Amino acid sequence: MYLETATFEQLQKEVVEGNQHLDLIFNSLPQSLALVNPDFELLRVNKNFLSLYGVEQSDVIGRKCHKACFGRDKVCDGCLVDKALISKKTEKKIKSFPNGEICEMTAHPVLNEFGEVTHVLDMRTNITELVEKERELQRIQFAMNQSTDEFWLFDKTWKVIYASSSAAANLGFPLSELKGASIEKFNLLSRLENMKTLFDKIKKKTNIRIESVQYRKDGTTYPCEMNLSYFSDNEEYVYAVVRNISKRKKYENELIESRESAERASKLKSMFLANMSHEIRTPLNAIIGFSTFVLEEELDETTKVELKEEIKSNSDYLLSIISDIMEISQIESGNRVASKVDFRVSELFSRLIDDYSRKIPERIHFTLNNQLPDSVISMYSDLKIIKAILEHFLRNAFKYTTSGEVEIGCTYLDKKGQVEFYVRDEGIGIAAEYLDEIFEPFHQLNPMIKGVGIGLTIAKKLAEILGASIKVVSAPGKGSTFSFRIKAGK
Repeated sequence: MYLETATFEQLQKEVVEGNQHLDLIFNSLPQSLALVNPDFELLRVNKNFLSLYGVEQSDVIGRKCHKACFGRDKVCDGCLVDKALISKKTEKKIKSFPNGEICEMTAHPVLNEFGEVTHVLDMRTNITELVEKERELQRIQFAMNQSTDEFWLFDKTWKVIYASSSAAANLGFPLSELKGASIEKFNLLSRLENMKTLFDKIKKKTNIRIESVQYRKDGTTYPCEMNLSYFSDNEEYVYAVVRNISKRKKYENELIESRESAERASKLKSMFLANMSHEIRTPLNAIIGFSTFVLEEELDETTKVELKEEIKSNSDYLLSIISDIMEISQIESGNRVASKVDFRVSELFSRLIDDYSRKIPERIHFTLNNQLPDSVISMYSDLKIIKAILEHFLRNAFKYTTSGEVEIGCTYLDKKGQVEFYVRDEGIGIAAEYLDEIFEPFHQLNPMIKGVGIGLTIAKKLAEILGASIKVVSAPGKGSTFSFRIKAGK
């Protein structure tokens, strides 16, 4: 009898100790734990459970879980314990609580040897911090994907650990093809730098900026600026923010070109002013000097006639210089606009032939080649501008042609409804590398030939007012042909 009593007391003590150990384990776990029987009665709970629902242990043990926790008389809708009792499988879901906590809820059924559910362990893990971190990562990921900048993460061997969606979109590669790829696959950097040395440099300085070139999958490229930063956890990495700087490079090149153009224009203007003083002084001195001689009565009439012709010739040349200066000034100020009228092309040519036939040397043969059909006798355009362009062409032709033929004419382009005016000469011609320069203001191929170098510039700008462009076909020793096309009708 004594042994039986001792055994019972010993067993009772072991049970109490076992319960204490179980309570200790229950309460040491970070999850909220509750042991429920198939009748939804709470058999055991830990401190985290009591804290989560704001209840005391004496209020819940032995009571239905829905009544003890929520004050409800029946099982809650979607109750995981109920689902686990039915499915005999572990059931899970995520739930937000009024106190702001977010929990992963798990109901794990305990089965006996017959496969019957004897208990359900209701476990709730607080994942609030984890969810907030995931949301923060999602927000960061969204911002990175919305940016046109590319975000990269490389290991110390410059293999891709991470690439943003913007990087894949910019390069035309799928993300799966970029991950694990070497930087050589899409960037010029490895050809410009020793990559190990570069990594050590970034590690030492923490952050550096480098310009490089990105290669798209289709073979095209774009310049980029790379901001490279070092950081480490268990491994060492380089974080890179890459920006497409195509527009910036374009603007920089345009600024350089503008500066060079301005410097060139300034130099040309200086040359022009120096040349202008000479060009104006020469005819002006001739006019003054010859006028003095004409007034002397001792001169015979033949000499006086020759002097008068020289005075007129130099006066005309001086007037043409001043007219050109006024013309280009008016164009540059935007005051020169097209004023269209109906006119006969034959009358335009007659005026030009009459004006220049008296001025040219006998060794130059001046011809007309009007190939307009009878249906295009007249045109609707700015007669004055067309005449001015052709006059500049003719002046240029006569200036650089010592002998041979100068031909003025036009042809009709039926399909386009355009008239092409041209002046062809058999002069010295122009080398291909100078064809663009001849239209620059104050530029002269041969400074020894008189002129201020703005005639073709004026012609080009006048043609632009008519919506046309000047075409030049020329070669050294083979002469030149200057032409432009405009619409024949309204």
